[in-house]
Amino acid sequence: MTKRRRSRVSRRSLLKGAALGAAAVAVNPILATRSVLGAGEGIPGRFMVVVNMLGGCDGLNMVVPTHLSPYVDRRAAINLVNEVGSGGGLPVGEVLPDLDGDWKLHYSLGAIKSIWDDNDLHIVNRVSYPTPNQSHFTSQDIYSFGVRNNTQNGDGRGWLGRFADEFCADPVEPLGVISVGLGRRVDFNSDVTQPMILRDVPGFTVDADNNFPGNQAHRLSTVRGMLDADPIPTVEPRLSIFNTNQLAYDLVDRVQDGVSEWVDPGDLSAGNPNGYPDTTLGRYMRTVSQLLSGQATFGTKVFYTGFGGFDNHSNQIVRHASLMDQLNGAIRAFSTDMKNINKWNDCVIVVISEFGRRIFENGSFGTDHGHGNAFFVMGGRVKGRLDVGSGMTAMMSEANLQPPNSTVPFGIDFRDIYLDVIGDHLGVTTNSTQLFPDPDFQPDPSGLGLV
Repeated sequence: MTKRRRSRVSRRSLLKGAALGAAAVAVNPILATRSVLGAGEGIPGRFMVVVNMLGGCDGLNMVVPTHLSPYVDRRAAINLVNEVGSGGGLPVGEVLPDLDGDWKLHYSLGAIKSIWDDNDLHIVNRVSYPTPNQSHFTSQDIYSFGVRNNTQNGDGRGWLGRFADEFCADPVEPLGVISVGLGRRVDFNSDVTQPMILRDVPGFTVDADNNFPGNQAHRLSTVRGMLDADPIPTVEPRLSIFNTNQLAYDLVDRVQDGVSEWVDPGDLSAGNPNGYPDTTLGRYMRTVSQLLSGQATFGTKVFYTGFGGFDNHSNQIVRHASLMDQLNGAIRAFSTDMKNINKWNDCVIVVISEFGRRIFENGSFGTDHGHGNAFFVMGGRVKGRLDVGSGMTAMMSEANLQPPNSTVPFGIDFRDIYLDVIGDHLGVTTNSTQLFPDPDFQPDPSGLGLV
């Protein structure tokens, strides 16, 4: 397929410069340069949610190889096979949910186990990229830019910025890709599109003047009246400043109007068993749900969110369990929510992390940076399966546990997971170089069969 390049908007650079002029209205989100939704590409209504476990989740204690003795032996204090006080870290009374064979899930992932039981969870192990790097910053950049070396192989855009430029409804439509809670990551660096970035819907508004907060309603009304009544300037930079302010206010209105029909599932803490937990990820997934109520007009294809704390070099058992519980609670609420509003079949959730951890524990009852990792792919159309990858048992033999063979090896490229979901679920026709222009990336020609 010949790569399509969108033509640049002639006033793009002026609009970016004019954002300084828009400081008078101080809009929180990235400003759009147009607010009219086009037809876009792909299957209407379908979407992907990427959940990033920042810091490097220990995949071996998330998807547990209970049958491999080196896992038990080299993790004498933190393996999840033996109970605390008996040569392991499994809390007394906890049970690991069963997967295929002797593989099991972390004991805090009961709701995700239910998704597995419904054949809606595909687990992919040994996920990484060629010649893995154990630096947080380098590895996160590779995942964000989608290329091994952004200076040599990239174009300055993040992979989601490329996706938005190439495949979202309008080349400058901000709602095709939305970041929730993670700010302006380089994943969203783009050419002509500016993906929308927000923390929550109530906060997606025009900032109040802190010196005169009581005048906010009057201020908004006055500025809107000026924008509606004043003649459109005919010269730059006044024209770009005027348009930027007008479109910023339009985008705020559009989002607030679009989510007005959202039915709040409630809070878990208020006794609602289907409500969202009051955790970082729980709040972000709740916001995704709220934005989905306007998807018929927004046309959002990708939501990107996540939470941190996974760099567990010490005291891993307690810390990792808390993070797994947070992931489980947010996924439980969101999957229940999607089923209740008949969107579960339109949804694919991809749970990622920048790398896994070492096979053996360190001296602080934690684990250090590794390579390959286990990723979750969930949704109503997902083909439930555990892809362990060939060679896992042989790799974890005692003979192969000495450095540098002390990490789960690279087996599946993370970009193949994205391409599978984008093509087979979202229905967007692409080739690998449009999103991942890396000459060292050789996509799996047969695909992974995730959906």
